[in-house]
Amino acid sequence: MTEELKVIANNYHSNSDLSPVSKIEIYSFFDPFCKDSFKLSAILSKLRIEYQQYISIRHILNPSLRVLTKCQAQSTSDRDNIALVFKAAELQGRSRAHRFMHLLQNEIIPKCDIVTEDMIAKCIVNAGLDLDVFREDIQNSKLRDSLKIDLHIAREMDIDMAPSLVFFNEDVHEEGLKVEGLYPYHIYTYIINEMIGMPIEKNLPPTLADYIQQKQLVTEEELRTIYEWPERTLRKELKKLALQRKVEKLKYPEGEYWKSRM
Repeated sequence: MTEELKVIANNYHSNSDLSPVSKIEIYSFFDPFCKDSFKLSAILSKLRIEYQQYISIRHILNPSLRVLTKCQAQSTSDRDNIALVFKAAELQGRSRAHRFMHLLQNEIIPKCDIVTEDMIAKCIVNAGLDLDVFREDIQNSKLRDSLKIDLHIAREMDIDMAPSLVFFNEDVHEEGLKVEGLYPYHIYTYIINEMIGMPIEKNLPPTLADYIQQKQLVTEEELRTIYEWPERTLRKELKKLALQRKVEKLKYPEGEYWKSRM
């Protein structure tokens, strides 16, 4: 599949008459209960760090019948329905809504927990959103209409699975490049470089302590994605931060996580 994706990207690039573009828009369709969607979140975080001035990312909860049914099945009301909760959070800004969803996934995926209103409230506050405004917005009758718009977008882009990414350049007449599933980081950077069509100067990540503080709860796999350090080096740095009481290791049914104490 790696070679196939490279061929797709090459064909996309060679069939385009565009001059080098300055910005790429990425639509990210995710399933909040899916481990691959959770893993892709780390890759998107790294893309956002390194290619901040070249890309924008729009996160859309995959509005498939299966995902929406699961959101409905695990909820007791609109106030703990993940699909509606995410749309309500988006009313305070897409980037903070994504941060909220990442924090919520931190709660439900490693711990195998069911979403509760208390859990949502905690993640809303930690994501920097206004809880009172959120509680007003969750009662907005237009949230379901917003989900219908997402469903229309997904159908237009032929989204059949999550995670899926669709890359668009600045030409509204050009079709997007769709990548379904989870791939190594270099596949996505390859696509971005091919679509940009000019040399790219990447940004450096924040310090390890700052990144963990921003994310609050991370896996070593995510940190290896972000920093690309040898496993021994990463564990040495984590141990150093633990001794400084800046982070602590937590064990959940799905594995070990690192949590910020700052």
